[in-house]
Amino acid sequence: MSISNLLQKWSGITETSKILIIVDDIQKNIADSIKDEKIYEVQIEYFTKSDDFFFLLKSMKSSDLVIVLLSIDTYMKSGANEYFSAFKKPDWIMAKYIFVRLDISKESLIQGLATDKELVYNKIEKMNLLNSDRIVTVTSESGTDISFRVNSFTTCSHEIIADGGIAFLPPSETSSDVITDTANGKIVIDMTVGQLYHFGELIGYFGLISEPITLIVKAGVIVDIYGDNMAAEFKEKLFGLPIECRKMVELGQGLSKMEPTGLIGVDESIIDSCHFGFGDGWKCGTHLDVVIKNPTIKQI
Repeated sequence: MSISNLLQKWSGITETSKILIIVDDIQKNIADSIKDEKIYEVQIEYFTKSDDFFFLLKSMKSSDLVIVLLSIDTYMKSGANEYFSAFKKPDWIMAKYIFVRLDISKESLIQGLATDKELVYNKIEKMNLLNSDRIVTVTSESGTDISFRVNSFTTCSHEIIADGGIAFLPPSETSSDVITDTANGKIVIDMTVGQLYHFGELIGYFGLISEPITLIVKAGVIVDIYGDNMAAEFKEKLFGLPIECRKMVELGQGLSKMEPTGLIGVDESIIDSCHFGFGDGWKCGTHLDVVIKNPTIKQI
């Protein structure tokens, strides 16, 4: 199925809708593919801060579609983050609005958009049944066995059902805050260790693991990490940061059928995985996610 048809599935655009795609050099190939399909009238524009650029965006009708399709580099360093968000459409844009996962590949985007809507909504509904009145346990065949309490689960919009609506695509995650100090057990990472940043500085780029990495969590804090060479580097760099960066703060469940890539933004969105987040980025400058395969999540 074409990317255009997959976008229609989540955005409800019609043959008369115009599509404006905001790009940079890194992601332009995906926009070119959409334009080459010749299903919709597509205009591609590089992100700039010019008056003409913003005038064009403001001129789009509520039934048209604006797609933000950028790399992390452009989004963070060129100032696009000052104007566009994954979770809130700018007030001055009337058109439907899709924010595409930063740095996603064409292959991952197609896989994610092809995900059955029923799978997405069923997963969200299942996670919404978890509540703070009972302990949540997460186990896996690789050895993860951890328990904690959570708040309610939330997710952003992944489907536009009315003119002027917003969606973050492909479907990403539903997640909950982990209640402070309640997590105890072990997490055996068998997919991905996320990129480790501290106040915007890249401390370690890890990605797909080659051997399982075990995290020991006591009273909500990672107290040990062991495994292969990646595990040793991971421990050295994470333990070199303030202890707040090792506090477990999130349980997330992915919502898209995609293959693992090593890019945390994609891998944490995989429907047959879950991820654990450590560090409240606003408070300690770090938020790190780790991803495990095929979890069993339930309450006791």
